[in-house]
Order: sequence, then C-alpha cells, then structure tokens
Amino acid sequence: MIRGTLSMDQNSKTPQNANLETGLPVLSSKFLSTAVELPDLINQAAEWFALDVANGDARPDTIATYLSHLNHWLTWCRVNKVDPGRPTTSHIKGFRQELVQSEAAHATISLKLTTIRRFYDGAVSRGLLEANPVKDIKAPRKRTADAEIIKCLTAGEAERLFEAIPHDHRLKNQRDRAMTALMALEGLRRIEVCRANVEDIEETDSGIRILVHGKGKDGYIYPREDTVACIQDYLIQRGTVQSDKDGEPIFVSLGKSGKLGRRITRIGLSKWMDTMLAKAGITKKGRACHALRHTCGALLYQATRDVKVVQETLRHASIAMAAKYSHVQDRGKARYTQSIQIKP
Repeated sequence: MIRGTLSMDQNSKTPQNANLETGLPVLSSKFLSTAVELPDLINQAAEWFALDVANGDARPDTIATYLSHLNHWLTWCRVNKVDPGRPTTSHIKGFRQELVQSEAAHATISLKLTTIRRFYDGAVSRGLLEANPVKDIKAPRKRTADAEIIKCLTAGEAERLFEAIPHDHRLKNQRDRAMTALMALEGLRRIEVCRANVEDIEETDSGIRILVHGKGKDGYIYPREDTVACIQDYLIQRGTVQSDKDGEPIFVSLGKSGKLGRRITRIGLSKWMDTMLAKAGITKKGRACHALRHTCGALLYQATRDVKVVQETLRHASIAMAAKYSHVQDRGKARYTQSIQIKP
C-alpha cells in the first residue's frame, strides 16, 4: 500500500507535500489510481529510473523502454480496474498470465516484470510503499530450446542477404550495405547501429576504428577494409546531416524520394531488416536484427576456432557468453553418442 499523500496545485506540477528525506513527491494511491490518464506518474517514474537504473547512468533510450513497459502495466491496471497504488501479488500474476496467453516472448515478459519491479522498488526505497508486490514474481521458465545459433544465417544465407542489396550508387542501397556489414561482419547490435555517430569514426596509425555505444558500456571495433569502404561511400554521397543531442548520426531514415530524415530508430531498423530478409528469401521465425550479430559470432568461430577472438569481436563481458558458439557447433559435429558401441 502506498503511504502518504500528494496534493498538486492546479496550475503547477510542483508537489505541495514531499518526502522530507528524498525531496521527491509523496505519491498516494488515489493519485496512482488516476495516473494512467495523467503524465505525472510517468514523469515520476522517469526520475526514479534515471536515479536507480544502471547506477544512475542509464541511457535515454533505456529509460524510454522502461517507461513503455511501465505504461503497459498501468494500462492493464486501468482496464482491469486495479489500483496501481495498491497492487497485490495476485494482480501481478494476472498481468503475467495475460502476457503468457498472448504468447509474448520469454525475454519480453521478463523485461516487463523487471520494469514494474524496479518501479515499486523505487517506491519502497523512498518510503512510499511497505513491500514490493513484484519481489518474488518471475517470468515463466523458458521451454523452447536455445535457438540463438539456429536463428543465425549460414554463410550462404549471409551472401544472399548482401546480394539482395543492388550494387549501385543509390543512397539507400549504400546505407543498407553499410548497416548490414556492421551487423553481419562486425557483430554490432541493433541499438549500436542506431547510436552510431560520424564523430565515432577515428583514423589511427593502424587504420580506422569506430567507437561503439553498447548496451552496457562503450568500446571500439576495428572493422575490415570493405566495411569501412561501405560506410565511407555512403557518408560521402549522403553529406552532412543535422546533429541531434548525441551527435551527427551515421544512419538516418530515408523518404521514398530519398529525402534525409532523422536518426534511424530501433523500430525502423527492425522493419528494414524484416524487409531485407524477405527480399533475400531467408526469413525464418524469430530471425531479426540480432540474428546478424549471431551470424558474425558463428562464422567467426567456424573460421578461427578461437572463443577469445569471438569474445573480443562481439565485446562480450565474459568468455562464457562467447563459448555458446563453440558449444553448439562442436556438439553438432561431435555426435557424442556415436561412441556408444550399440547398433539400433
């Protein structure tokens, strides 16, 4: 149960009653129950997430993702006439059950529960809630086999994907080739392609390196020469575009007439990838942008048989994450049970 009250002046968003220890507004359950119709709770959540997530250093798009999932929960509360200021574990389980019945992905359910858990953690830590109703609520066990490697492209499929991009001087095709190269040959994540800035490209004594803004921390990649050529050809033809708060984006959306838009978004990149996979005739269930990163890891291990190389290239935090590429491929070829000397 949320403790405290919040009174707001009609002409101001400044709380008249605030938590003396934190200086933040004291939210009441009455306020929360109507918050899905007002921006105040989302604004409050954004402030909490900015302070609490990633030790206070969460990226803006991470906060935006959390707020989107929180809004889903608040909308569910409104539809089901649940007071979000007095949620019970039964309410949380009901929300989870609806996600399961809608066949939401395991990762999606887990992230949504993590989001609302963090929100109520914020309320508890600020003395506004006695206990977190999401504390012991977990996502259902993942029953499907780990298909990360299966979702990746084979070398032949990767070639077909590149072949689906015409070799001409149209700006869109040059952009598409550069994005594909960064994901399939250099192992960049979708979000890292979206965050890439012109200023991140650096000339060194040993060649070009690019600063990558990862989901956890930044790091450098040292792309192969043909990847660099694809990026440079695209940027030369594109010219300078208006910078946003993060810098001058490398990849921008393109209108049907070729008009330059703003920085490409994750949704825009996903739609583009769906189109490209379909064009190449290699669409499979579950395949998306991240499949290209897996493609880089899988093909790199096939070529080098060196897990450390895969870890450094994909910038994995631990070698255990990179080892999945070797484990799946080696197990598939080893056929361990062949050593059992019995014929069926």
